[in-house]
Amino acid sequence: MARHIPRIYCPELENGVFRVPECQVIHMLRVLRMTPGDRFLAFNANAGEWECEIKDSSRDCVMAVMIRQIRECKSSRKLALAICQIKPENMRLILEKCTELGATDFYLLTSEYTNYHSDIAKLRRIAISAAEQSERLDIPTIYEEVPLDKFVSDLPSEYTWFSAIERETNACSLLEIINTHCKPFGFIVGPEGGFSDDEKTLLHTTTTPLRLSPNILRSETAAIMCAAAGGMGQFNKG
Repeated sequence: MARHIPRIYCPELENGVFRVPECQVIHMLRVLRMTPGDRFLAFNANAGEWECEIKDSSRDCVMAVMIRQIRECKSSRKLALAICQIKPENMRLILEKCTELGATDFYLLTSEYTNYHSDIAKLRRIAISAAEQSERLDIPTIYEEVPLDKFVSDLPSEYTWFSAIERETNACSLLEIINTHCKPFGFIVGPEGGFSDDEKTLLHTTTTPLRLSPNILRSETAAIMCAAAGGMGQFNKG
């Protein structure tokens, strides 16, 4: 059986010979037990994906050479998720699955019912790992935490923004937005306990309320469902 060729995210990938990022070295040498002569796939959104070979390695350094390009550079279609933070293990699930589904921007929010804060460095490592596994070429951007009211006062304009509000009767469905909206989608998802009444009022004035299900969904389920639907909507529009 042919040996699996690992995919490694390398933000600096140019000029033929390059140094693998230090954060990847331990994984390559100790976990994958790679040695000089072994090949791997290196990628980023600017250079695309390349077949590469380890030329030299030491305890904390791997030098490699680019052999041939496998895929040209390509960025994912824009898809944003603004998440009111929840338990760290569930935030990690959101980052992993929504990266696989094509989310390009993650905004971390605090709201009235937020009880947790995330380690952004860990979330970024999870996003990189998910991109490596899912064969994406780009890595999603994860923004520093901001309060919900500050975020919605200046929403990124490249997106059409929707807010997933529980028990919302006069709201559009996911199917409706996929079929009727052309701009990239942005979704705001609340924390455990949902949005407060004041936050719901604010979201009604700045975003389009969205009905996800007749059932009450956990925050991580809502986020993954939005990413799946938003990604499919952009895919269908070519």
